[in-house]
Amino acid sequence: MKGLTKAEEEVMQVLWRIGRGFLKDIMDATAEPKPHSNTIATLLKILMEKGYVQATQQGRNNLYQPLVSKTDYGKRSVQQLVKGYFEGSASNLVSQFVKDEKISIEELEALLQQIRSAKK
Repeated sequence: MKGLTKAEEEVMQVLWRIGRGFLKDIMDATAEPKPHSNTIATLLKILMEKGYVQATQQGRNNLYQPLVSKTDYGKRSVQQLVKGYFEGSASNLVSQFVKDEKISIEELEALLQQIRSAKK
């Protein structure tokens, strides 16, 4: 599945938040400064072509909803990040967080506990 641009991700964030909606609903839920409705419509068309969104015609309007969950997209994005920037090693990613002081000892201990629990 193809990756998303920043603009496409922003539309997906709205859809994940509202669940599903018409173009007007998506526009209303989009943060300021809001792009033009034609821009959102074009992004929705692209997202449909990429397989992230489906549209169901309801009268004269399309009802849009995500086909890919936020969790699944997040997993795929992290996997690509680890593969592309950390030699495929999640350990290297965590080490970078430690070096940059973006993760605390308490968080590392909680992570280790989760790993131990998952292996049981």
